[in-house]
Amino acid sequence: MDKLHDKLDLPKGHYHLHQAILAGLPASLIFDLAVELGQPAAQIAEWIGARSMSLDSMMPISSSEAFCRLVRALDSLGDLYESNLEGAISWLTTPNKVLAKERPVDLLATEAGGHAVQQAIHAIEHGLPV
Repeated sequence: MDKLHDKLDLPKGHYHLHQAILAGLPASLIFDLAVELGQPAAQIAEWIGARSMSLDSMMPISSSEAFCRLVRALDSLGDLYESNLEGAISWLTTPNKVLAKERPVDLLATEAGGHAVQQAIHAIEHGLPV
């Protein structure tokens, strides 16, 4: 499966991605991801905490970071769910007992929450119940 990171043409390498986040990722990426996922752009914007974004605006740093964490989680889940993005989205949007009954997508607002989501995904990869 092609990674969403590549399909969305996000910068390669941590430093270049860091620079892009500091500058603010283009809001058009929200719309591009929505098309890839078959979801409304408003839903993607809600997941990353981006309110009333127009195509030609830039996301604030916090939304840019959350966007990158969302793409990373979706790429990890895409591998796990064998490119079944519906299954990946379902996992992300369903309360998870390992994550204190929170929806994984809601944890992506912070770096620590993103790490918790990635840990849960790695647990699934290793056959642990999550």
